[in-house]
Amino acid sequence: MEKKPYSDPRWWDNPMPKSSACGNCKFYRGFLKCEKYNPKIPMAILDKSFPGTEEFDENYCPHRTEGDKA
Repeated sequence: MEKKPYSDPRWWDNPMPKSSACGNCKFYRGFLKCEKYNPKIPMAILDKSFPGTEEFDENYCPHRTEGDKA
């Protein structure tokens, strides 16, 4: 009996990772770096930035501005 590639349910049952809302902010520079926080985004703010989680808060960051990245 030959199995087809990716036929095992473990390929499809894995939950998708959640992305931080910081990624849409114009001050975000990737890899936990932000123009407003030095040297990196504090974990207290980062924990609240994931939509769909219990800790999510829409007003998690006072500097968050959506738009074109500078």
